[in-house]
Amino acid sequence: MEKKKIVFIWNNFLIGGTEQVLLEILNNLDKSRFKASIITILGSGPMESEFRKLEFPIFFAGPKKYSSSLLFKVRWILSTPCILLRLIVFFKKNNPDTIITSLYQADILGIFSAWLFGVKRKIIIHHDVVRINPIFRWLKIKALNKANKIIAISNEVKTFLQEYFKVPASKIEVIYNGIDFEKFSSFQKPDKDWEPVFGIIARLDKIKGHIYILEALKKIKSEGVKLPAFIFVGDGPERKNLEIFAEENDLTNIKFVGEVLEIGKYLKQMDVFVLPSLSEGLGISLIEALVAKKLIIASNIGGIRELIEHNKTGILVRPANVDDLYQAIKWVIENKNEALKLRTASFEWINKNRNLFDSKDVSKKYSEVLS
Repeated sequence: MEKKKIVFIWNNFLIGGTEQVLLEILNNLDKSRFKASIITILGSGPMESEFRKLEFPIFFAGPKKYSSSLLFKVRWILSTPCILLRLIVFFKKNNPDTIITSLYQADILGIFSAWLFGVKRKIIIHHDVVRINPIFRWLKIKALNKANKIIAISNEVKTFLQEYFKVPASKIEVIYNGIDFEKFSSFQKPDKDWEPVFGIIARLDKIKGHIYILEALKKIKSEGVKLPAFIFVGDGPERKNLEIFAEENDLTNIKFVGEVLEIGKYLKQMDVFVLPSLSEGLGISLIEALVAKKLIIASNIGGIRELIEHNKTGILVRPANVDDLYQAIKWVIENKNEALKLRTASFEWINKNRNLFDSKDVSKKYSEVLS
């Protein structure tokens, strides 16, 4: 039987949940049925080496190096007609059966180029619940209209697609993000080693709410309570501001470790995973933390509510609410036995629902869609 030709079109290979999802899909793709290629339109990134290990062809339709500078963005916008043309030329040479895109720039350029060439199957994976500027929204709606199927990574994202982008429910399928259960189960800590150590793994961006963690710790410190260790894994535009805040308030328990490709070393040190995001389609880092048996404190928003039930499988707090976060962290510090029970309950829940989040099962669902 002839293999189906699949082209995955992504923005770049930066370290992030979306890129990790693609890596897991490709890692579990049935090579006897599918012949896959990868295209990026915004350059490379630290995860390129991980994708190279999978031995799928990689094509840079845009620049080979990514930069967050304004000059790079201006140059990229001016080059979009060339990127569109290069995508069409690639399709002409490879004649794919299906293209699958993710993230706004890749969705728009990928879907339009595939439509212009005449690729029959066009699929978009949508990850977030973020409102965007009117022009970008109009372009995204056009791309969504030309796609055959939209994959939402949570029911919250599905609702967002229907309400904000006016996508018909019949066109959307919910497939949760998948992770390697065996790998992340190995990052568990025994109850006897509970300290607790707190942590977060997320890009240092305002939307992830890191500043509220620091504000909550400052409030706890003002009461004379000994602060626990807190590990910040990730990098981004807010790093300098966060480090200055921690230094000015003498939060010496804070450790900023920067961008890390292999997060296991730090995830294993954590007992409590905190994610005070202001917006979240689902949060692959939460799934990883649940499988690694971490107690979760997270914002009561978006797809997070599909993973965490307040006081049953974790603790939910109001977004941008320092007092809620302060109360949650303080409760964990002061109530070890109850916190351990909550941590156990959260792991039991994710293990019971393993078929929804294990990359092997998730990849089977993608194979059905791609077929």
